[in-house]
This record gives sequence, C-alpha cells and structure tokens, in this order.
Amino acid sequence: MAQNIDRLFFARDGELRNEFSQLYASLFNHPEPYIGIINLLGKKKIVMTRNELVDLWKKGSNGKLTSILKDLESCGFICKYHSIGMKSKNAIFQLIDNYTLFYFKFIEDNLINDEHFWTKSHDTPLFSTWTGLAFERVCLLHARQIKEKLGISSVISSEYAWRVEKTNKHPGAQIDLLIDRNDDVINLCEMKYSKTAFSIDDDYNETLQQQRALFKAETKTTKAVHITLVTSVGLIHNANSFEIQNEVTVDDLFKP
Repeated sequence: MAQNIDRLFFARDGELRNEFSQLYASLFNHPEPYIGIINLLGKKKIVMTRNELVDLWKKGSNGKLTSILKDLESCGFICKYHSIGMKSKNAIFQLIDNYTLFYFKFIEDNLINDEHFWTKSHDTPLFSTWTGLAFERVCLLHARQIKEKLGISSVISSEYAWRVEKTNKHPGAQIDLLIDRNDDVINLCEMKYSKTAFSIDDDYNETLQQQRALFKAETKTTKAVHITLVTSVGLIHNANSFEIQNEVTVDDLFKP
C-alpha cells in the first residue's frame, strides 16, 4: 500500500499529485469560493462553526455561503453536524474528503522532493498523527455500525458533534461524535488508533472523566452519559477500563 501511495501521489508523474485543482473545477463552474471554504476547514481547525466561517470568509453574502456549504455537503466534501442543544445556525462543519485532507497535509506544501516519501514516513510522529486522524474519520463514516454494535439500532437517535472553547474555568473540549438516544442515554464516543491493544492510563482516564463532566455541565443534560471507546485493535482491561461503558473495535465497523 505504501508503494502505491508513493506512485500515485509523490512520483513526478503521479496520477493524483495535481488532482486537487482539477477535482473542484470539474464539479463547480466557479470553483474559487468553494476552494476558499475548503481551505478554511482544512487548514484552520478542520471543525468550525458557521459563525466562525462567516467571520473568516468575507467573500460574499451569508446566503451565498449557505449555498456553497450545501453544495459541498451534497458532494460529500464536508459534513454538517448540529451541535447538541444548539440551534441550526450554530451547526458545526467538518472537512471529511480524504483526498483533500491528504493533499493539504502532505502534498501542497511538501518541499521534500522524494518519490518514496510515504514509504520512508512510516513509524514517524507525522505518520502516527495522520493515522490517528484518519481512523477518527473512518469511525465517523461508520456511525451506523457503531450503533449496531451498541445494540441501539431500534432506538431513535441523533448524531451530533460538540465543542466548547477554553476559558479561565476549564480547558475546553471537543467531541466529534455524540449519539443522543431517545432512551435517555448519550454515548460520548472516543476514537483511538493504536497498533496494539489500547491501554487507558491514569492521565487519559482523568481526561475522559473531565470531558464528560464538562459536557454535562455545559449542556445541562439530564441523560446518562456513557463513554464509548472505539479502538483499532481492542482495549486492555485494567483498573481504568471499568470507566468505559461500551467498547467497539474496527472489525465492528466493517461487518456486513
């Protein structure tokens, strides 16, 4: 796989090396404003509220921005999440197109002219960070399978994202997937990629508990909040793992 990625993206004549501009031009008559929004989502925070996009875009009316966001969502480049407990105008937008994200991260500003860049990047911090983010996107695209594993397919539920900015009172938090269920339970989903079974140490357990407490305090929900851990291999059971109500592995995401 690594050699194929090198051939497609990093070889001088790689078929996907210069695909970015052609991709958006083939879909939109005037691709520049669409690429502008994609750049904001891909290079600033990846996850942004509509109000943040309005403040940064400044290239047209709010109506034009709404139209662009709808087009990008229809084409599968971005995903729109309503923030739990908030109105639609405060929706959160996330860039989910894997090619575009890969292009921004590794191709656009890659000054290393090495046709074997990807093969040589394995086992580096850069590669580890990327695989973690890529795994999170895979999980988000398989929310239905996560719900099947949890045994709640027959329960009416909604998927949300949630983010609160850092203040003097708390460190802030971002949760990419919440499953809000009609049976008075909310699944707070955490996605963790690792090459071996994942172990929850004391520091990470404290982070999870603080995140859950902050979510409950900020949203004032009266529902039970269950921490659900989605891992690539599985979970090592230790004293901290008992704080996890549900476990999901990558195999559960690809069951027919």
